[in-house]
Amino acid sequence: MSATVVINTRKLRYTGGAVAAFKAGGVDANLRTHDKCEDNNCLGEINGNKSHQASSKRVWLESGEDTRPPQPAKGRHIGTYALTTEVAPWVKKALASYQPTDEVLELVKPFATEFHEMIANEKKSSAGLHDIDAIELTYQCTLEICAAILLAADATDDPANLSLQLHASRAGGDDHFKSWGRLLTNLECDPPIIVQFPFYLLMCQSFTFEPNWHKEDYVYSALTGVDWAKGNNKFNDRLAAFETLARASVPTLDDAKSGEDRCFWRIALAYLRAMNDCENAKSFKTPRTAPIKHGLHPDLVIIARAFDTIGSAYMCRDGAAWLDDEGIDSLIGSALPNDVMDLHTDVFTGETRNLLRLLYPPGNSISQAMRTTSTVLSSMLCEIFRGHHRAWKHNREDARISSTSPPYSFSRARHRRIFETLELYINKYPQFWEWTWEIYRMAKCQITEAGIAEPLICGLKRAATQGELPESPANQFFQLWYDMVEDGSAQLAKKQPLGVNEDLAPIVRDIHSLWHQQLLDDTKKPGWGRDFDYKSDMLLGDAGEILARRDGISDDAYKFTVAYGRLSMSLPYIAYHTVDAIIMAFEAIPSA
Repeated sequence: MSATVVINTRKLRYTGGAVAAFKAGGVDANLRTHDKCEDNNCLGEINGNKSHQASSKRVWLESGEDTRPPQPAKGRHIGTYALTTEVAPWVKKALASYQPTDEVLELVKPFATEFHEMIANEKKSSAGLHDIDAIELTYQCTLEICAAILLAADATDDPANLSLQLHASRAGGDDHFKSWGRLLTNLECDPPIIVQFPFYLLMCQSFTFEPNWHKEDYVYSALTGVDWAKGNNKFNDRLAAFETLARASVPTLDDAKSGEDRCFWRIALAYLRAMNDCENAKSFKTPRTAPIKHGLHPDLVIIARAFDTIGSAYMCRDGAAWLDDEGIDSLIGSALPNDVMDLHTDVFTGETRNLLRLLYPPGNSISQAMRTTSTVLSSMLCEIFRGHHRAWKHNREDARISSTSPPYSFSRARHRRIFETLELYINKYPQFWEWTWEIYRMAKCQITEAGIAEPLICGLKRAATQGELPESPANQFFQLWYDMVEDGSAQLAKKQPLGVNEDLAPIVRDIHSLWHQQLLDDTKKPGWGRDFDYKSDMLLGDAGEILARRDGISDDAYKFTVAYGRLSMSLPYIAYHTVDAIIMAFEAIPSA
């Protein structure tokens, strides 16, 4: 397989210590196989796997448009189809064994049918670069599995009282994104909530300092926000108006006019529309407590959550989809930080697609739950290391979707009530910071050669059983991150802290101060959480205003988003593993 897309690793500015860690990590030689996780059987028992009465009435298996044979590509060639790898064997095995019930198929039928018709239209105009059949398989199975989870949650006899004001379609307070929207799309993005998707794409591009960017991709990413944010109220009018504006202002969204094959964006949009319509088909109940008893094999819920992110659309500069073992880990890694940050909110909004709700059992003590969340944290960090190693050595940028997942959450602090939620748990549990530092300590102990050799899916399963890694030397890649969490003063005192330009340096220093020194200050006044959320958003907005005055998307924007990403994985992110441990051991705290 050829890959003519070349990553300029010198621009990535890896330190000597990081490069030494890449060379010493033994990733290629030691990475364990993804289908041989030691905790497979135990996880099956935890989730109460059960057989279902199978059905073969899948509308998307009916005959349709023939797929265009593979065509040669001008750029890379990573599979039979130039821009799609083979699907990972453990994923194909799990999906082949899954047979949804009649109830599931009845629920998804109209949405699966509409999605299948859209796929048929894409096949008619396909350039033969993407394996559209494989992509439809993954999304249609994801739709079915997510529907099965919805129905399982709906069977609860102890439902949550849902908080509709937390739903994205009722969101406000995203005006700090306006400057970012102008910078990335050259459009006035209204409502500003949809800019989080172009901002996420910018963060993905910054992972490898992408030299070739296209406005069309940023606009398409904004359109994914339109389908994601839709709800049953007047907010939809603004979303529809933006979609009309975008399509009228950027005619090259049409492949015939651009000469590019962007079917990956359209297919992702269609999946989001199908999933959104499915979960709004009726009013579903969800449990008041975090765990959802779904009876599905853990591999299925992990796979579904991975594809549900539509991360494959953001994975590479040319829409290439790495669906092999490592690529699936990237997709899982794009979901996991979001689920860590959103567990509290998901309980109160009825969101069922959260790995922590689907994988981890009830009944654990706080110390057991802390061991689980510390392994979730360490496993995610080890995946980030492997992703950087793939970029550095193997010319693969697919890990950009996982490495940039934490800042995706932090970029909308007011909407997500990030610090307001932390304040709830800190106030109720005096041991909160003691527990947080212990989770951090336990996570550091697992960032070792053995941890690096453990695929993310296996780490997630080990987190449930609280198994131990074999003894091995520590990995040295994260030394600067450890310092930033524990102190950071030397790094932040530099003329260009965390690598940003001097005009952005005060913003980076202020974010670090707010999220570390001020967060730990025990003299904060009541209501500090909401104030922190506001300040966090304003600082990000200030950076957008400065960068919007530059000429287009520059390396300065990439440098800032890299720094912002590092900050977003620091103390507040770690603290959310404490929030999750508390929710697992006790229950989520309702907002006032």
